[in-house]
Amino acid sequence: MKDIPRTPKHLPVAALGLGACLSMTLEAHHSTNANFTQEIVSVEGMIEQVRFVNPHASVLIKHVDAEGQEVFWLIESGARTTLERQGVTLEHLEIGTKVMATGRKGRRDFTMYLQKITYEDGTEFIPQPELN
Repeated sequence: MKDIPRTPKHLPVAALGLGACLSMTLEAHHSTNANFTQEIVSVEGMIEQVRFVNPHASVLIKHVDAEGQEVFWLIESGARTTLERQGVTLEHLEIGTKVMATGRKGRRDFTMYLQKITYEDGTEFIPQPELN
């Protein structure tokens, strides 16, 4: 049986390929254009869940459609650290609160990128005013 040399001849090529894939993935991740259209939509419902994390915070809103069916919308926002620098806290997104969320419609059904939340009393929460 012949020994196969264990030299890393192909390692540089593999490393370059992996690096290229990672850089494309990271670049695509930060673009909202890949996942969201320019169409602005609004949805009314109750805040069911909040994920105040990096790289994107998100809110799950339960909407009841015209036929009485519950539809859950995933509403994405900026990173937790970015939101915290702007003074946003979890108090702005209390579970059980009835809201109207407005933002860029997602390319997937029932998703959007948040521009603002309007509360029942008419006050508005705009998490990233520089993007509007």
